[in-house]
Amino acid sequence: MTRLLLVEPEATGHRMVLYVRLIAEEALRRGWKVTLLTTASALAHSATQRLTSALASDLEIAEMPEIPREKRSGKLQLVFGQRAYLRAFEQGYRKYCQTNAVDFVYVPYLNYIDKIVGLYGSPFGTHPFGGMILAAKFHHHACGIAGPRGKMDIFNEVLFRRLLSLRALTLTTTIDEPLPKYVSHKMPALASKIRYVPDASFISKPAQRQTARRALGLEESHFVVASYGSLSPRKGLARLLSMFSAADLPQHFRLVLAGVQDAGAAQLIQTFLSEAGDRRSQVIVMNRFCSELEEGWVFAAADAMWLCYENFSGMSGVLIQSAQVGAPVITSNYGLIDHNRAKHSLGLRWDDLLLSAPPNPRFDWEKLESVLLSLRGSSQLREFAAQHSPQEFGRNIVNGIAEFHRMEGRA
Repeated sequence: MTRLLLVEPEATGHRMVLYVRLIAEEALRRGWKVTLLTTASALAHSATQRLTSALASDLEIAEMPEIPREKRSGKLQLVFGQRAYLRAFEQGYRKYCQTNAVDFVYVPYLNYIDKIVGLYGSPFGTHPFGGMILAAKFHHHACGIAGPRGKMDIFNEVLFRRLLSLRALTLTTTIDEPLPKYVSHKMPALASKIRYVPDASFISKPAQRQTARRALGLEESHFVVASYGSLSPRKGLARLLSMFSAADLPQHFRLVLAGVQDAGAAQLIQTFLSEAGDRRSQVIVMNRFCSELEEGWVFAAADAMWLCYENFSGMSGVLIQSAQVGAPVITSNYGLIDHNRAKHSLGLRWDDLLLSAPPNPRFDWEKLESVLLSLRGSSQLREFAAQHSPQEFGRNIVNGIAEFHRMEGRA
């Protein structure tokens, strides 16, 4: 029996409720012993409680020290913050190993320690370990992914090389498809250590379109653009509101803003609503953490999902959820979101909609509606959804761990 130790100290985000759960479910299905090494504060969080409830007694739990919050700013915050995670990982692992055996350690968010572990060494000693890299972008410019070129790209590439060079690190997974290709080209001796795993997401309670629209006060004739998840200016909110401020906005267009608003988003939306006049009836605002039922309504009701994020080069779970319901997306012109949109024909780009540029933008409403409606439920969206299914995510990672054990057995 393979003994797998999953290390995840935080309960926020979807790593605990999604990544840990999918990996643990697949490993347990194969008869492995799975233990989650986490903190007391994470165990008290509702996300972890849902996880432990779903997996019942099959998932074993071990505690690690709490991670102190770093009060420094800038680069020092990153370095000292990662050092705190490294120490906590090491202490928790050593305590666990005093009474338990481990075959493999996997960290679902290796970015906790990715910048310094190549300098300080593995917190798990010589024991084989692996993890998921979620936020690398030093390679994007070289891979033709549009976006701002970081001042630290060269330095971050050096640190990433040091990470992969650790002897104990045997498996690095990433949801960034171009990254393994870049490593194969630039670091061929280390290429066997990294593999692409398509990201995963899902809608807990899918809804029927007619039911969803009725619940949200929408009619079948409406063309609905929706933004789902926490709302901030970084989500391209100013652009989105500029569309629905246009003097020639078609009367059957509707906007759904679903998710908790930060202070910046709240101010933008309040200003928009105060100036919208009759257009206020074309906007539905759900300023709260949406329930699973409401999440299903938003995606089922949408003709297009808004993903025109600013200064964000990573992947998006909303992109996957959109494909799962057959809804095309509107994106900005850079990052992995737009890279996937263009590669898989998942929707339109912001620039595609403009007849004239800001500060006085004019929009091609006919193109926006006709193209996106033609893409709804397309074979490209179905294929993308299938590639990014939750089942495939857990299977891909556990396959990588199992492959390492097969190689170890032959050594």
